[in-house]
Amino acid sequence: MIGVETIKEKKRKKKQPEVPAYLVYETLDGMPVYYQGYKNVISGKQTSEEIMGYGALQWLIINLLKDYFQPIFGKTHWILSGEGGLHVSHKTNPSLDFVILPKSAFSLKTAKNKYIETPPRVVIEVDTKADFEALPLSPGSYYIKKTELLLNFGVEEVIWIFTQVEKVMVARPNQPWLIVDWKDEIEVLGHRFSIQQMIDEAEKE
Repeated sequence: MIGVETIKEKKRKKKQPEVPAYLVYETLDGMPVYYQGYKNVISGKQTSEEIMGYGALQWLIINLLKDYFQPIFGKTHWILSGEGGLHVSHKTNPSLDFVILPKSAFSLKTAKNKYIETPPRVVIEVDTKADFEALPLSPGSYYIKKTELLLNFGVEEVIWIFTQVEKVMVARPNQPWLIVDWKDEIEVLGHRFSIQQMIDEAEKE
């Protein structure tokens, strides 16, 4: 009886469709992280474009961050946004929403069409596009794992902005991680501001 069940299980596994590479959001220690909603794309219920794009609030915050930090750090740093890839090690390529990276890392003449390999000084993530149902990790474990990978690679500050609960997590190497409200000030490369302040200033213009 056990042998029969095992054969059935193997058949079910074989029937499961393979996930195309373009539906892999990132890889962490060899673990593929799929885009949220990837099953709908495989089944034909949605297109890949429908699940890969930012939501309106995420998109707005990412662009506000770029506008806010460009005049502050733009002379010496690249202010990059839009789901770029970072090559940390073999089979570890996290996707990043927003980074502040020294201009000494590369120039327009030396940049190539591949993932960056230099640790950004700052990484800011706005929510995530990861599909937690397909992960062997809980949502909390995923955020911790990705944050630790970035810090261990040499990123100085990792910041998560959670839009649903309006919270911000700030992580730095060898320091306690902080979780604060949008209205509370956080520090980015010595510059203090709050997400709420940034939004309020943008809406006044």
